[in-house]
Amino acid sequence: MKKRILLVDDESSLRRTLALGLSQRGYDTEPCENGVNALKKLDLYMKNDIGLGAAVLDIRLPDIDGIKLAKIIKFKYPGLPVILITGHADLYNPEEIKNLKVSAFLEKPFSADELSDQFDRIMRQQQDITEIIAAYEEKEQAKSRSTYMLIKLEDDADFFETHRQLHYMENVLFCDATKGDYDIFLLVQAENREESRQILENKIRSIEGIKEVEYLEVESPVLDEATSEIIQAAEDVSANDSLEHGKSRDMSKRVSSYLLMEVEKEKLDSIYLCLRLKENVVYCDYTVGKYNLVLLVTGSYFDEIDKFVEEKVIDLDGVLKVKEYPIVNLYEM
Repeated sequence: MKKRILLVDDESSLRRTLALGLSQRGYDTEPCENGVNALKKLDLYMKNDIGLGAAVLDIRLPDIDGIKLAKIIKFKYPGLPVILITGHADLYNPEEIKNLKVSAFLEKPFSADELSDQFDRIMRQQQDITEIIAAYEEKEQAKSRSTYMLIKLEDDADFFETHRQLHYMENVLFCDATKGDYDIFLLVQAENREESRQILENKIRSIEGIKEVEYLEVESPVLDEATSEIIQAAEDVSANDSLEHGKSRDMSKRVSSYLLMEVEKEKLDSIYLCLRLKENVVYCDYTVGKYNLVLLVTGSYFDEIDKFVEEKVIDLDGVLKVKEYPIVNLYEM
């Protein structure tokens, strides 16, 4: 399981720096800028059985005092380790902090290495956390897993033969030829993470001509009830439109592109909601890996998709990078 940390601090630069540093050490960081959002996020994670390894809390927050927030979290989620951080340790009573029985206390400035060392120590010492992770992994194993596998081919590869083998492979839902630095986009479905990895290592990598594979696991977004209802309503409208107008739409005249997006973690939910509601977007998936959003976008012609990306996607607050991969018809190659 990829270790998850809830990071609560009102300094955006610190959140970004720590999130980047921790991701390089195998941690998935969920950033929050205040206490209220942190409590909402914790509640959503727990209701959706998504495991957290620890909560890292700044003592000085704009809405809730960090010590009070720690008390609330310790009361509601007694098995969750809490790490307090502050740049003003001299302003607080050491005895009060000690009585909180938090797992660690760090004074700013500190590095991602120091924080990850504390987390590793907590993991080793607390059997209850190990049990939480084991229960999470057991639940995750029971779920069907979808994974994007983005493939680069060798320069001398037989493109059509490689595509044919991938297309007819068991567990492959979609196999699309694309233009760009990835030649083929696969969407693979498996019973669990282990099977998905086995498909990658034992089947896909064994095909002649494959140079590299980028592995992006699809995850279900953790959304609040209001956001979920908005998305469901939009999907219901789309489904109804399809029933009413489907016969008059000639989809063979439309073109499609994949978009790979890097997005600031704390902006991910709002960007996800925004993109899911766009008419050109067929689907939008959360992913774990090099990119955190994968979209399939359609239009009457590729210039229309290019314009959509330039006007509706690139300038969204929190978008760091967008790469477009037009899907090509093999018969036109």
